[in-house]
Amino acid sequence: MSGLTAQGLREELEALSLAAQGAADPAERATHLRDAAYLALDLGDPALAMTHALACLESARRTADLSLQARAHVTIALVMGDVHDDVGAGAHFREAEGLARSARDARGVAVTSVNAAHYDQERGHYAASVLRLLTLLRSPYASALHFDAQRKGLDQVFHINFTRGAACALLGLGVDADPSRTGLDARRDEIDAQLRESHAVLQRLHRREEQLANSRWQTDVLEALLLHARLHGALDRAGALADEWVHLTTDWNVRAQLGRALLGRAELRAQQGQWAAVREDAARAAELFGDEHPSRALSAQQLLARAYAAQGDWRAAFEVQQALSTQAERIYRAFTQQSARLRVIERQAIEAEVRAVAFAEAALRDPLTGIPNRAGALRRLDQLIRAARRGRPGAVALLDIDHFKSVNDRHGHAAGDEVLRRVATTVTRAIREVDQLARYGGEEFLLVLDGLSLHEARRACRRVSQLITEIDWDDVAPGLRVTASIGVAVVRPGLDREVILREADAAMYAAKAAGRNTVRVAVTSGSAE
Repeated sequence: MSGLTAQGLREELEALSLAAQGAADPAERATHLRDAAYLALDLGDPALAMTHALACLESARRTADLSLQARAHVTIALVMGDVHDDVGAGAHFREAEGLARSARDARGVAVTSVNAAHYDQERGHYAASVLRLLTLLRSPYASALHFDAQRKGLDQVFHINFTRGAACALLGLGVDADPSRTGLDARRDEIDAQLRESHAVLQRLHRREEQLANSRWQTDVLEALLLHARLHGALDRAGALADEWVHLTTDWNVRAQLGRALLGRAELRAQQGQWAAVREDAARAAELFGDEHPSRALSAQQLLARAYAAQGDWRAAFEVQQALSTQAERIYRAFTQQSARLRVIERQAIEAEVRAVAFAEAALRDPLTGIPNRAGALRRLDQLIRAARRGRPGAVALLDIDHFKSVNDRHGHAAGDEVLRRVATTVTRAIREVDQLARYGGEEFLLVLDGLSLHEARRACRRVSQLITEIDWDDVAPGLRVTASIGVAVVRPGLDREVILREADAAMYAAKAAGRNTVRVAVTSGSAE
């Protein structure tokens, strides 16, 4: 039980943060950070949650895993939704769905839809949440829910959200409460059938006939079952569930969770006309929510005013309403400030990410020529080697400028630098976008040729050699002539980087031995010239 207390959640959050710091694998780090963001939300700290969520996205992007990136965007959306930044949350949900669809990740699309439905419910759009979940059930992505039934996580959250959303919508709660205008009436049979199925799942979870994937969802199960009981007029059953919910969150000692349970019980007691009990629960809930959860505090205060009015204490009701007006203004300012704060955190993270990318790119670039350096060349070669294992052809060529030392000796190092720059520019313009020229060291360049056979690579290098001889050097040193010796090696499955580079290097020295200004192919590549 200690892990479900406020102290336990803080300790778990700290452990996740440390695990993320120590994780060498970006995917593992992203997972730890995502879990940490959700814990920070549970503890009522949206700023900390946003910090972890953005770090999660940054780590996910390092993996090039679109599905992982989609889940990171979902996390950011939920954090923004916590402070009622509807524009920001909507943008991140759309980005998440787009990434999941691009990755053909059915589970990613389902995760986005289920979490967006939860977000709808937090805004009081219960009918919209139900329609969203029904749309998911009718889509090809519903298979992810059936598959996930083996692991239970997403499947369980779907049933929680559907039961809660459908019960609230059919009770006439929320801002979209008219069933005839929302389209719920036309789909009532479908809703009732799914509600029966989802309620049965939650009953089994409540009776512990099935195990919850996450023990923190116990409160969500109780809330959904309570709303279902209210919908069907089973008020005694609803009362027992409400008491259980309050007792559970009292043990957990997480202020926002206890406040939500007390507010849920107060709403039930209002339905039963137990106004003295409503006053007690609503007042305590408002106190627990405080400024950390202002919208729920406002709901509790509104219910408290109703309770005073129902008991004929008009003066107290009027005073609460007056306080509500002041509080509503304060709440609006709090939301604006929190949203602005999260936007600042988001902007700072984006700027830091841009700087990190720029620094990473700079570390792989040669400052003199502007093309990739040796580290960049080796990274690109490794990609070609991995592609070769999947059957894709490729080749590399080592290009060495002939008699480069004499250029420096006769015309100066400034002229030599200009020779390197112009050769790099000329060759880069001549090759395809999928190819890459990198400065390998000194006057030596590595040319990576993606998807080319030996014959095609040799022909491409001959063209490169010819273009180098045609460069005009009159403005640098009249009479200067530059040529290059080029050695070509095929990237074959099973060969490591060092072997391939040795073959290309041997071919390049063969070109020099043949008189320079020529192209030679590694003997082991199947041909010699």
